[in-house]
Amino acid sequence: MPNALSRGIFKLFFGAKRKPFASLPGPQPGILGTAGDFLGASPWDVCARYGREYGGVTLIWMGPNPGLVLNDPALIAEVYESPRRMEFEKGNISEQIRPSTTDDTAFTAELRGDWVQKRALEPSAQSWAPEALADLVGPMQAAISESVDALLKKDRIDFAPALRRLTFDAFSVAQVGEKLTDQVFEDFMLLARAADARIQSKLPLKFVKPPKDFEAVKARFYGHFVDRIREARKRQDPRAVDLMSRYLRETPGIDDQVLAHMLGGTYFGGAFSSSVTLVGAFHQLNKYPDADARLASEAASLVADGPLTSQKLEAAKWAEAVAYEALRILPAVRVMTRTPSKDAQLAGVTLPAGSMIMISNQHLHRDPKHWEDPDTFKPERWLDGGIARDPLGSGYFFPFGRGPRACVGADFAMVFLKTALATIASRVKVQLDSTEPFEEGFFFGVVLPKGVTGKLVERAAPALQGVRARSA
Repeated sequence: MPNALSRGIFKLFFGAKRKPFASLPGPQPGILGTAGDFLGASPWDVCARYGREYGGVTLIWMGPNPGLVLNDPALIAEVYESPRRMEFEKGNISEQIRPSTTDDTAFTAELRGDWVQKRALEPSAQSWAPEALADLVGPMQAAISESVDALLKKDRIDFAPALRRLTFDAFSVAQVGEKLTDQVFEDFMLLARAADARIQSKLPLKFVKPPKDFEAVKARFYGHFVDRIREARKRQDPRAVDLMSRYLRETPGIDDQVLAHMLGGTYFGGAFSSSVTLVGAFHQLNKYPDADARLASEAASLVADGPLTSQKLEAAKWAEAVAYEALRILPAVRVMTRTPSKDAQLAGVTLPAGSMIMISNQHLHRDPKHWEDPDTFKPERWLDGGIARDPLGSGYFFPFGRGPRACVGADFAMVFLKTALATIASRVKVQLDSTEPFEEGFFFGVVLPKGVTGKLVERAAPALQGVRARSA
């Protein structure tokens, strides 16, 4: 808490601004408002603490500017799902990452602008999307298995970067039909680091300079997908099941650059969050060996008579439960922001245009009023109707966000996570050096596990079969 002098200075200069918000609880502001609470602390931990101490809504001050932290499912629904959602835009994140992404994806579009049109173009919005996802299970399994082969040769693994590359490669097979080169991955990471520098900067964005050769790297990264699209148009392979080929068959009039931008943008939208979820899942499975053994047993039975299929994956209820529980207890994205585009009524007060609204799922995902043993990894909570009780995007479980603007790749992410969990568990045991809580950093808007190290130990009777993914 700020000292008495600091609180007094804030009251002297900004006391009149506080009066309209007197009905809301929150920490006492000082010279910096309440921004000091966030200095040196993870924002999701601060937001969760506010939920415990102040309830569903907390008044914060970013200097002299009021804002809200929401831990109330009803208020969050008002911002995300009600007709009033059009009043609330994504806030700074769109501007922060835009140089590394493009204007052809729904992620950075404004609700009041062309978001509807851009969302309608996304592969996940197409009528053929469910069938396409089903066709991708086998190819992703093969890609993941090939990555496991490579990781088995390592004596020690830092799992955050290792599973990031595994995820990138599986995404590539799903997107364009084969793994991409190291150069494409390195270009992707440079663009991501440039965006992260803008996200984490304390300076105005105009003072954040891009890394050397940024524009050339960006042109090369997205140009790679343009080249592949043009090659695919020439081949016209009716058997290809990757999303690029499927999109070209179903909508041949799509502009090459627009499709390339959507394909390239998928990595930014999902490679970090999906790989972080896998790290969290295997960390918890190491901590709870019975859950790990059950996953290994289920996974072995799934691949005993051949490669994974969507039908087999649908029957993998424990793998699904593990994925859901990892998303609940260690969500990759724990803080989301919204900004009213004009003065807006919310929580009984009038928020000025441009105010910060912080929405965190960490407290609600572990709220003891809703969850039994909320701090314990219990995949069984999702069996026997658990998913129906707390579906994705509901009040106490929204790892992908809520409402129409929830993550456009959520369905793809779930198929990938279940495929990855089943494939890895059928082949190896992920053996970590420690099951103690890991240090959490922050990268590209996603929690970054630090120091999660160990190795892979091959199962006694690996059952996985199937073709290997081709390398570009």
